[in-house]
Amino acid sequence: MTAEHGEAVDHLRRLAAQLEAHSFQVRLKAPAGLFPRLHVINPMVPARTEDVLAAHEADGEWWFWLSWAGRIGHAEDVATAAERVASVLHVIRR
Repeated sequence: MTAEHGEAVDHLRRLAAQLEAHSFQVRLKAPAGLFPRLHVINPMVPARTEDVLAAHEADGEWWFWLSWAGRIGHAEDVATAAERVASVLHVIRR
C-alpha cells in the first residue's frame, strides 16, 4: 500500500464514521492497485447507493468526490461531506 493509498483510506474511514452516525451503511473497499472507495447505502432504500472517493489535487489538498466526479467537500470537513452524501442518497416520500 502506498502512502497516498493509505491517506485516502484514512480520510474515507473518518467519513465512514460520520455517515454511520447518520444511519447509513458503509463498506470501505481498498483493493490493491485501485483507488479506495467508500460504498454508501441508504438502509431505508438499499437500491440507493453511492461510491465516494478521496483524492488530492495538484496543490496537495484532499477532497471527497462522488463516483461521477462530483466534488463534495474538503477532506478536513467531514461533516459537510457527509451531509452532501446524505442529500444525494435521500429519498423524498410522497
